[in-house]
Amino acid sequence: MMKLFRKVRQQMLSESKLRKYLVYTVGEIILVVIGILIAVSINNWKQSKDLEQIEQNLYKDLIQELNTDLDEIKGNRDYNNKYLSRYNRASEIIINDLQKQQIDTLAIIATELTNFSDFKNEESSYNKLAASGKLELIVNKEILLQLQNLSILYNYINRLEKNQEQFMYSIVPKISKYLRIKPFQIMYPDELYDYKFQNDIEILIKIGLEKDGLYKEIEKDMLNLIGLLENEIG
Repeated sequence: MMKLFRKVRQQMLSESKLRKYLVYTVGEIILVVIGILIAVSINNWKQSKDLEQIEQNLYKDLIQELNTDLDEIKGNRDYNNKYLSRYNRASEIIINDLQKQQIDTLAIIATELTNFSDFKNEESSYNKLAASGKLELIVNKEILLQLQNLSILYNYINRLEKNQEQFMYSIVPKISKYLRIKPFQIMYPDELYDYKFQNDIEILIKIGLEKDGLYKEIEKDMLNLIGLLENEIG
């Protein structure tokens, strides 16, 4: 093809057809430019398709990760509510069981005060994406906003769980004093019915209720976010 162009150009010059030569030269330049533009367009299209595929894979990975976290959240919420019910029962016994007829039940619940749900996820999906530089791959800004909000809720629930863990350590010495674990024996029954011990239980109830509310909110946000991501997958 290039040999043909050179041959035609040389023929025009030899015949002194300058005007035709100029037209031909301009046409040749235009063809070259068009070729370059087509090549650039194809390259941009390929890059766009590659980025789109990366984005789709990222959404699929996020859905899988969120579903795993969702299962863990549901399990922690069930665990939290199980012992929240037990703590409420203990508080009712202290208030209403004036004859201490349910002291055995109260003592058993006292040994359960060290049990608490623990959703250990201090590195949310948003933080992982930010650290890896992949946040810009997410085009849908609503997804980014919800990922960020979920990260805030993760931090909140982790702080609550740490607070409960720290408070639990302050209760363990009291339980060890009031009860002998093996063989099981109630050493100080009056202490179990004391208002100070009830206050400890009420604090754990308050933390448990706050955690339950957060678990519900996180679960709802996760389901909404999973729905958004699924809509983005072609």
